[in-house]
Amino acid sequence: MGFSTMKMLATVMVSVMVAANAPAGSWQKVYEARDKGLPKTAIEELKPIIVDAVQNKRHAEAIKAICTKIAFEGQIEGNKAEEKITRLQDELAKAPAEMKPVMEAILSDWYWHYFQQNRWRFQQRTQTAEAPGKDFTTWDLPRILAEIDKHFTDALANERILKATPIEQFNDLLEKGTVPDTYRPTLFDFLAHEALAFYQAGEQGAAKAEDAFEVAADSPVFAPVRDFLTWKPDTTDTDSPKLKAIRLYQNLLNFHQNDTNQTAFMDADLLRLAFGKNQAVGPEVNDRYKGALKRFTDQWADHEISALALFQVATMLMAENDLVEAHKLAKRGADVFPKSYGGIQCYNLVQQIEAKQVNITTERVWNEPWPVIALNYKNIDKVFFRAVPYDFNALMGRQPRGYQGLMGIPWDQREKFIADLIAAKPASVWDAALPATSDFRSRTEKVAVAKDLKPGFYVILASHDAAFSGDNNQISAATVWVSDLALVVRQRQSEGGLDGFVMRNLTGQPVSN
Repeated sequence: MGFSTMKMLATVMVSVMVAANAPAGSWQKVYEARDKGLPKTAIEELKPIIVDAVQNKRHAEAIKAICTKIAFEGQIEGNKAEEKITRLQDELAKAPAEMKPVMEAILSDWYWHYFQQNRWRFQQRTQTAEAPGKDFTTWDLPRILAEIDKHFTDALANERILKATPIEQFNDLLEKGTVPDTYRPTLFDFLAHEALAFYQAGEQGAAKAEDAFEVAADSPVFAPVRDFLTWKPDTTDTDSPKLKAIRLYQNLLNFHQNDTNQTAFMDADLLRLAFGKNQAVGPEVNDRYKGALKRFTDQWADHEISALALFQVATMLMAENDLVEAHKLAKRGADVFPKSYGGIQCYNLVQQIEAKQVNITTERVWNEPWPVIALNYKNIDKVFFRAVPYDFNALMGRQPRGYQGLMGIPWDQREKFIADLIAAKPASVWDAALPATSDFRSRTEKVAVAKDLKPGFYVILASHDAAFSGDNNQISAATVWVSDLALVVRQRQSEGGLDGFVMRNLTGQPVSN
């Protein structure tokens, strides 16, 4: 969803990770064994924790302990993902009914993680006429995706109980995110969004049916909620992940549409629109998505989630180069809900649009008739220049791969190189006024060069800050020779090599010696 609500600790437990503020008691012994690198001891300490948590219906703690135990067992035996999946399947078979939905979701995630690590193997296998066996390491792509789907379906099967289970009952298992529980108030919400992440993933496209269901841009996917809820897509592709995602969004919206606190409803609706943007086909997708987001921000203008919708519209407008309107909407979101996730995103976008920019290019040799500096810039109205004399041979010596201008200086040395130039005494300083870029777009102007420079080698620095400070300032640089000499080079036709002719630049007269 672009920001985190919560995640299952167990789903990401490739290695055992626990918060630093570990509780006292039995768990403390587990963590001490972990810190000493004693996984077998940790497993023995976990066994009574599992028994006690199951007996006393502390289901979240029991699941956490089981998954932690599996992770330690995996450490001992080489961290093979397939063995962890097998162990979790065994634990799932004997787990109490109250624990099964979350464990099914964890199992789905572990299968999914295994698939992602071995995607190339699954994609290379051809689908067989016979059903694959029980060894999931030999399955083809449709079979592994179907198994993940099955476990998510099983996780959501007992919908009534899941919807009645407050998410805080699983605080022992879940790692808090950056927004409150009102975004995912029940266990059903959490598991449904876990499943939606899978159904909307890109890998689903690799196993499309011949009659694959497509979401049309003019379908109710972008319609008001009341029309979206009555939508019954007509398709023979009943196993379509997109179809399952639509039904899950309809379920979530139905579930929350009469809530006193409608945060979960708004969140599901905004994610539904993003699903349409990412999955719908047709030339009017962007227009319908923007229209739906405008409707959303108008309807929920007094809720912090509207700032996230404003950010999404502004991002689209920015991609379309409508920076003025993008800036207006992002500024609105940042000003109204500055501490919300969407408000912070809007603020960052405003900073990006308002960012000052200055880049210079110019001819490598300056002499009469004097060239110009081509200045590409935005969000500034004046630029300042310094011409700093430099030893050309010393610059060549700093470039291990041969002279490439300033680009040949290794990355780790460039910052100090520019700082030293700024600290040095310039041979000339000048500035130029620039037309304002009120549309926030980059603009190129040609400005005059300094004509008081003696022959020699210089680094030209450009800055939108007169002091050339390093804070909130961009400094651009280019190297030039000031010289009335020109070099004409030609290829030798017979013995190979190059000939060079030195001449006066203005007259073309050769220079002896």
